[in-house]
Amino acid sequence: MLDERWSDEVEEIGDTLRKVLAKQCSSEQIRHAEATETGLSPGLSEELTAFGLDDLQAEPELFARIAYELGRALAPTDYVETIPVLAVTGIAGVSVGFDGPVPASIGRVAVKRQDGVYIEEIVGEPRRTSAGDILVEHQAGRSAGEKLGDSQQADRISRYAALIDAARMTGAGQALLQYGLGYAREREQFGKIIGSYQGVANRLANAAVLLDSAELLVRKAAFTSGPDVGGDGAPSAEFAIMARAKAIDAARLVATTVHQVFGGNGFSMEYDVQLYSRRLRSWANRGHRPGKELADLARAMLNPARRDAVRVLWHHDIGLPLPRWAREADAL
Repeated sequence: MLDERWSDEVEEIGDTLRKVLAKQCSSEQIRHAEATETGLSPGLSEELTAFGLDDLQAEPELFARIAYELGRALAPTDYVETIPVLAVTGIAGVSVGFDGPVPASIGRVAVKRQDGVYIEEIVGEPRRTSAGDILVEHQAGRSAGEKLGDSQQADRISRYAALIDAARMTGAGQALLQYGLGYAREREQFGKIIGSYQGVANRLANAAVLLDSAELLVRKAAFTSGPDVGGDGAPSAEFAIMARAKAIDAARLVATTVHQVFGGNGFSMEYDVQLYSRRLRSWANRGHRPGKELADLARAMLNPARRDAVRVLWHHDIGLPLPRWAREADAL
């Protein structure tokens, strides 16, 4: 059954990881890592290795929650970029270079060719991004490479990458929203707490609604991966598209909203707003734009035959109970 909440097991592991990250990802530690040559934190890398992430064989929901927590903590690590290949093939330490830059710190990258997906040694000039990390526009085809799988394998990795991107942006967006809410509850202007002004409260509420819908879509996309609903271990194409597109919209809205709440302080380096917003905008701008995919998806939804072919669009259609929020809405 799909529930809009994380499962108890995933919640437990996610909470444990959150405690580990809290010790390694303070704003001071993030700023320090950003100033280094790699943009990464060696101490965090050791902690994540000890946590056993590279050896993990897990369901998509857990990998999504891990990406969510790493995004929420703005963790200075390159692990997120390796999750799709690790999850689909069991091979650790390989980033996905299908349609965007890859971390310079990861020596191997998965690329698509006409006959499938290959692992190549990374080739390209490193550059520091506005988010403080070091990326490379990999020059594919410079080596023979090692074949990883066929075109179906490449498609699975691509769909999984969309889920992981969405989860990381949603986690960071939720953390930034909480940071903005805390400021709105304390900051005074004209003798009143700024959060009491309707214009401020409405903007924050709109961002919260969009972020919650993005998180729900991440969970739904992970749910469609399961074999019991016809999945192949990766999210369905439709929900992978929706989750990533919604997360991009939510990331941009929350970054804009919280900057507006902070006013001029939002552009000050002493506040953490810029730590979140720079990374959210950088992550949202990586890879392809979702516009064409969304247009194709909209055409499918307008065609009854194609719409009915979409798996678990309405999960109660396959005998599963409605989620809690839907039952409560019906009761009203």
